[in-house]
Amino acid sequence: MTTLMVTPFAPYRDGIAAYAVQELRALNGQGVDVEVMSPLPSAAHHHLSLGGVRGIGALAARARRYERIIIQFSPEMMFGACHGPIERVMVWAGLSAIGKLTKLELRVHEIEHGPLKRNWAEKQAAARAIRSADVVSVHTEVERDDLARLVGVAPSQITIVGHGVDFVASTTATRDQARSELGLGSNHVFLCIGFVQEHKGFDRAVAGFGAAGLGANAELHIVGSVRVDDPELISYASFLDRLCEQTPGANFSRRYVSDELFDRWILAADTVVLPYRDIWSSGVLERANLLGTPVLAANVGGLGYQISDTSMLFDNDSELASLMAQRVNQAHDTVDSGVETIDLRGTNGVGWGDGHDDLRQSVQSRIRQEAARQTGGSQSKSQMAGIVVDPIVKVGRFERPHPVSERTGVGLVKKFVGRAVGWEIDALVRHVNELQTATLEAVSAAVAERNEKVDP
Repeated sequence: MTTLMVTPFAPYRDGIAAYAVQELRALNGQGVDVEVMSPLPSAAHHHLSLGGVRGIGALAARARRYERIIIQFSPEMMFGACHGPIERVMVWAGLSAIGKLTKLELRVHEIEHGPLKRNWAEKQAAARAIRSADVVSVHTEVERDDLARLVGVAPSQITIVGHGVDFVASTTATRDQARSELGLGSNHVFLCIGFVQEHKGFDRAVAGFGAAGLGANAELHIVGSVRVDDPELISYASFLDRLCEQTPGANFSRRYVSDELFDRWILAADTVVLPYRDIWSSGVLERANLLGTPVLAANVGGLGYQISDTSMLFDNDSELASLMAQRVNQAHDTVDSGVETIDLRGTNGVGWGDGHDDLRQSVQSRIRQEAARQTGGSQSKSQMAGIVVDPIVKVGRFERPHPVSERTGVGLVKKFVGRAVGWEIDALVRHVNELQTATLEAVSAAVAERNEKVDP
């Protein structure tokens, strides 16, 4: 019989969709007959609107047709259309029913903590769904333990499937060819790549790169696009754009890249930076491992279980800046690099993550001193200005929400209402943006005046 894989699917721009394509390729290579069902129009065999009770009910009605159902589980796909906790409980109940009708595999890429912690009924429903599945898998040990503790099941009921077990390279280029085709020179290249979202923390990489004063010997490239047309995501992308403009050596290429170009960027980079604020596991890290590119990764989620021997973890922004400086040192023979090597550990071998605040402050001070030495003191002024104005810059300009809705016809109504009251709202929008601009200019001028008085 046939296996059904339920997942976002290509050409939909989504990390899970990319993962599913690779798993499908591997299953087909093993001779497994697989059909794909996607919640959105795509290259899948079937399309079914999921995210709520109606969707999970329709999936359960089809369950007996298949020998096995693999669900690439994500909260957005499973609960995106739910309007309250009762509907979420019913979706979990639908998964339990599917597990009784056929073999069920839940490949859990991410799960929401809040609803399960707040709602005892949903926690119990989730536990029943997990117990009803033949296989529940995550990508790392920390994810397994986290999920088991969250829903109250034994860790032994959850298996671990390596995130990159089915990954294959999408490019045949050599590193030199990739660098040449991308127009990269001899400088050390740091890379942040993927969809632009605040939890990815790409701004942390820009801040660390600037704080370490690496613009003369290195480049930081952020390559990615906004996955969906959401005002918050667009605002964050605009903030990143401005931040890169203010940071020498930092570049933001705001576009979606193909799988081949994605791998070509990773291959060309000297260091991939994953400054995530929150994540379960990372497909980017697995692709970097596959292509042999070292990684600097935030010590969050299961990233510590994914990194290779050539990669390193960091616990805070100061460590990130220091590690970036170390990477440039290694590429420029340390002495001639113009960047001082900074040791992350004390003589007892204990790292910053263990509470050595004095060491952290010492390293921060040395980074600032070295940056000031390289630029004759001007860098420290710009950093001081950045520290003051960054919160204002991050607020960004006000953008009216897009008139969109998942409910049929509501988007059109919102659009009509927006036009009807536009003459009144637009004036307020302009006024708020003028206030933000005036505040930024005033604070910048005050900082510049203070710098001139302190260091004429």
